[in-house]
Parts: sequence; structure tokens; C-alpha cells
Amino acid sequence: MTHPHPRHHDISILPGRGDLMAELASRLEALDALLSRLEDAERQAADAGEHILRTRQWQEETVRTLQEERARMRQRQQALDDLAEHARAAVEALQSSHRTLPPEVHQLAIELQVLRNSGFLSRRTSRPR
Repeated sequence: MTHPHPRHHDISILPGRGDLMAELASRLEALDALLSRLEDAERQAADAGEHILRTRQWQEETVRTLQEERARMRQRQQALDDLAEHARAAVEALQSSHRTLPPEVHQLAIELQVLRNSGFLSRRTSRPR
């Protein structure tokens, strides 16, 4: 006599086998869920790794930009200090060789003093009169 049900159905009706098959199916589903979570975690880790790489590159570019800007600022400060030193020397030379000076020279001396007192000139090149 042939059974209308497939063979796996015959196994499930054996005593104790149905419970084992249900437990096995449940564990396979749990393993499948764990595998999916692991794959998601792996993708997230890869995304995080790429983000960290991009962040590190951005940081390196930012450091380079800041170093370049700092170098430019030092050059500008040196140029300003040099200009101020030459202007101070010129004012002192004019003061020592002339009895009266044009108002522009007096104004220049005042502006140099303001720059020095305001901290726009480096202390190492500023010499008080």
C-alpha cells in the first residue's frame, strides 16, 4: 500500500522524531539568524573601516594644511617684523640727523609703537627706544 504522504512525513510520525526534527529546524533557523547578524556586523565593520580611513586621510590633509598655513604665517610675520625694523631704523636715523621731521615720520613712529604694544610684532625683533 502506498502512502499519499511523502517519506519525510513518515519520519515525523515516528515516536520522538518529530520533536527532534522540530528542534533541529528551530536550531537551523537560529543559526541562520546568527549568520545574518554576523554578515550585517561584517558589513558594518567594513563601512566603519572605510569611514576611519577617510577620517584619517582628512586628518592628515588638515594637518598638512595647518602646517602650510603656519609656515605662511611665519613668513608674513617675519616680513612684517623686518619691515617694522627697517621703518624703526629709518625713523631713528631721521630723528638723529634732522631737527624737525615731517608729520608722516612722527605718525610712522606712533604706528610702529602701536604695532609693538598690540603684539603684532614679534618680541624678539622689537627694541624699545
